[in-house]
Amino acid sequence: MGIFRIIPAGGLLILLLLQVYSIAACSYYNGPVTDHFDGSRFTNNEPDHSFWDMVKWWWEMETVEWPDWVEDPPQPLPVDGTLKGELRITYINHATVLIQMDGVNILTDPFWSNRAGPFSWLGAKRVRTPGVRIEDLPDIDLILISHDHYDHLDFATLKRLVKLHDPLIFTGLGLRKRLIDVEGVRIVELDWWQKYLLDAKKLEVVCVPAKHNSGRGLFDKNKTLWAGFMLKSAHGNVLFMGDTGFGDFFQEVRNRYGAIRLAVLPIGSYEKRWFMKNQHMNPDDAVRVHIILDATQSVGIHFGTLKEHPEQSIIAHETDLAAALEKHGVPPERFSVLNFGECLRVSAP
Repeated sequence: MGIFRIIPAGGLLILLLLQVYSIAACSYYNGPVTDHFDGSRFTNNEPDHSFWDMVKWWWEMETVEWPDWVEDPPQPLPVDGTLKGELRITYINHATVLIQMDGVNILTDPFWSNRAGPFSWLGAKRVRTPGVRIEDLPDIDLILISHDHYDHLDFATLKRLVKLHDPLIFTGLGLRKRLIDVEGVRIVELDWWQKYLLDAKKLEVVCVPAKHNSGRGLFDKNKTLWAGFMLKSAHGNVLFMGDTGFGDFFQEVRNRYGAIRLAVLPIGSYEKRWFMKNQHMNPDDAVRVHIILDATQSVGIHFGTLKEHPEQSIIAHETDLAAALEKHGVPPERFSVLNFGECLRVSAP
């Protein structure tokens, strides 16, 4: 979610977009030209939306009323530590989940702030408390950051987590420069299909492609790489996708790594489809990915947390997912939507 999508439509929109805060054009990554990097910017190798497409989307927007606040039922606190072969996932909010596998605690796209935006007072506002307080997390070993949009890369949260846990942080190319002001941060930048082996933990992290974009201001679009991450273990692989449209790369993931034990897939913020289909999967896309990956279990994320895409109801993802599962003949228990703070134990493949 870049700066264009976290500011509500209104009379001050253009003024806010042109504010001094907008990040100046600069280089976050220098490297050789590849099939997804042209020497200056990263690309999906297909036409991207223009500024005028954005304006058209704003103009056509049909807002749906959301509640001002949602009180979720309390859930048991996460338990620290997992046995060999045990896999647990806890949904915290938005794209933030706690994955616990083989004694390793992993956080994805950690977000605990009240707003997703450039300032504490500007941006999409949360409508519910995170499912787990940051103080109640177990010791965090690894953090996966899928891209640099405000709702996925939250500096305030990261600074707290680095101070509390000193985790190793995995990102796509270019994010090191974004995080240079986070004191004590330890970062591993990866390109698509690059791997990093954690010998002591018997775990391999693989950066995989996604179809999305990046940027936090007017002049830095696609200067850093967006990605998903595969966690490879002897007891089954876990795939995390933060934001992505549907693409052929999911079949390539399946071809390279076999069936997936757990797929964590975004299922929200998908309207209008003409604009969002190359950035966000809808539930039908996510169910198709579940089938392609032959996942033992899938869990949906990226919903019901922030007032960022007001064209669908706060429960649209659930009703549309139920319809997609029925359409494709997938048992509902194979693709879960967890309550905020709810933990799911994932069966062995």
